[in-house]
Amino acid sequence: MSRLLSDPRLRIGAVVVAMAALAGLGVVTHPASPDTRAQAAVTEPSRTVVNRTALACPVLAPGGKMASVVNAVSPTLPDDTPSASGTSQPLSITPLPTTSAPAGSLLVRGKIGSTTPTQAPLPLSIQGAGPLAAGTVGTATTTAKDGVNAGMASVPCQMPGADFWFVGASGASDRRDVLVLTNLDSINAEVNVSVYARTGAQDLPATRGIVVPARGTAEVFLKEVTPNLRDVALHVVSTGGRVAAAVRSNASNGTQPAGVDWLNPSAPPATKVFVPAAAPGAGLRILSVANPSDLQATVSLTVNGPNGSFKPAGLETELIEAGSVRTFVMDPTLHGDASAVTITSDQPVTASMRMSDAKKTDFASIGSAEALTGPAYLVLPAHQQPAVLQVTAPGKTGSVKFELRDAVGRVLSTRALDVVGGATTQIAFASQPRATYLMVQQTRGTVVAGVTLMPAAKPDSDSTAEVAAWPLNTSLVFRAQLGAQPDVSAALR
Repeated sequence: MSRLLSDPRLRIGAVVVAMAALAGLGVVTHPASPDTRAQAAVTEPSRTVVNRTALACPVLAPGGKMASVVNAVSPTLPDDTPSASGTSQPLSITPLPTTSAPAGSLLVRGKIGSTTPTQAPLPLSIQGAGPLAAGTVGTATTTAKDGVNAGMASVPCQMPGADFWFVGASGASDRRDVLVLTNLDSINAEVNVSVYARTGAQDLPATRGIVVPARGTAEVFLKEVTPNLRDVALHVVSTGGRVAAAVRSNASNGTQPAGVDWLNPSAPPATKVFVPAAAPGAGLRILSVANPSDLQATVSLTVNGPNGSFKPAGLETELIEAGSVRTFVMDPTLHGDASAVTITSDQPVTASMRMSDAKKTDFASIGSAEALTGPAYLVLPAHQQPAVLQVTAPGKTGSVKFELRDAVGRVLSTRALDVVGGATTQIAFASQPRATYLMVQQTRGTVVAGVTLMPAAKPDSDSTAEVAAWPLNTSLVFRAQLGAQPDVSAALR
């Protein structure tokens, strides 16, 4: 085996590139100047510009009078970011069937494209190739004043992949959680789902070998496959083809609806994970931690609040059994402050936080997130109350810069700031009648971030409860590549 393939990190990179080529994800290569030094050739992976994008935007199930919209943008990139060559081609927002007409499009970089609000739930995709592809993001949002879908449900459109984690799902009687799998490709995909609960890993034949049709969706109702299992973690793995995964969650209190939202994916298990953007204000804050390993995990929690970090009393050291999920009620500890939680463990774990408003009429969920390593972009739907950007430096002092732009790309707010080590800083953005988009870029240290919406303490009686949480993840502006001519055969060895 060559030195190139003897390095596991480079072998994985070659596999990624090979899969991208097989899946039709074109890239534009900018090879570095020739280097005659053998060492440089095997240790310096290059970056290539993304020139094709595909995102899946899920929708809620029918129920009540609701309005669904997808807002998307090919964002303004930092000045030194190269883009794909060629003439800009529009990116289309379209239904899944190949014969469907576009519901919207992105024509130029920096301007938000939106679909017409509709009452008919219809999953959409954002797809296209060319200079507009790099960094493209979208958000699917549904609002309703009453019915089973009352409130706001908003989720970033998801890039198809082969591996997803969700923590905080449920098959209990007061929840109607559904795993939604979307296949944007022209061939069927097959998926296995591993399930972890309070009692440990579950053996569920119904969650294996799930076929997701080409250009279609498949749904897994947790109440049917995990009846009466509360506090569930899901590991979604595609064994053939690519899928986009999302978890739709409707809650109830007896016969009364108690909110709806999507569970944001969680970062893969690690021995240190960060749950950003625990929303400020009153209401429940339930932290769920999953230990999918075969060994008992010893974990400790650290709260990153506005004044720095501290270990909550009674939670200095906790045990989580192998293959199981534990929950922690955090609202008495957070005291209504904008915060994040750092989880340190001797076994790989992953996590999420579920947040409700003070009246418990709606909720949102945010998963653990990886630290930012480049610009992150998020499209914010129109909102009637201030949105709060929460930036946390879980270790040493970090720095970020951000820009909030309106639908036509004008800068509404921009700032560079330091975040004290261990602390969470919050920045409020005023209500907006139209969609906006946010850029957050880490410039120093380890930084995690997210955006939340919570109703005012005394909202108007005729207003829709807006409870939402959006993680900020590093944008896909570049794709990893090992030189100008990667060894595609490495993927098959």
